[in-house]
Order: sequence, then C-alpha cells, then structure tokens
Amino acid sequence: MHRRYTVHRDGDLLVEDLDAAGKPLEAEPVPAEDRLPIEVTVLAPDDTDSRAALLDLLEMALGLETEGPEATGLKKREAKKPDALS
Repeated sequence: MHRRYTVHRDGDLLVEDLDAAGKPLEAEPVPAEDRLPIEVTVLAPDDTDSRAALLDLLEMALGLETEGPEATGLKKREAKKPDALS
C-alpha cells in the first residue's frame, strides 16, 4: 500500500495511490496551494494485518496529540537530574 493523504483547505480529505517511487498514479486535480501543509504518506503491505497496525498507529498518534502520552498508555517523560559525583 502506497498512499498519500492530504487535507484540502475546505476540509476534504484527498487520497492518492502512489507508485513505488512515490509519484501519484492518478493525481488529485487540486493545486498544492489549496492543500494544507499536512501530509501523511503510508508505505505498507496491502493486507489486513497492515491495515490494523496502521489504524492502531493513527489512533495512538491522535491520542498523543489530543490527550497526552498518558492516554495512550505511555509514561510521561520527566527530566531527571544527574546524580552528584562523590
């Protein structure tokens, strides 16, 4: 699976299938200036397990961005002072 997802300024999701070199097979007729500067490119096998892993990854990323690391089961990193040398 080689796909690129971008968001149009009006909120539409643009989905393009890519070839192995990363070029769109059938490019969306939307100029670059009408796309938001956010892009996700997916390179993965096109099977059920890979799709499930992709969904898990996207859900975790959304949780990190909206609710913080604790919401996804990750521990928040805290700066630790180095031990004094004696």
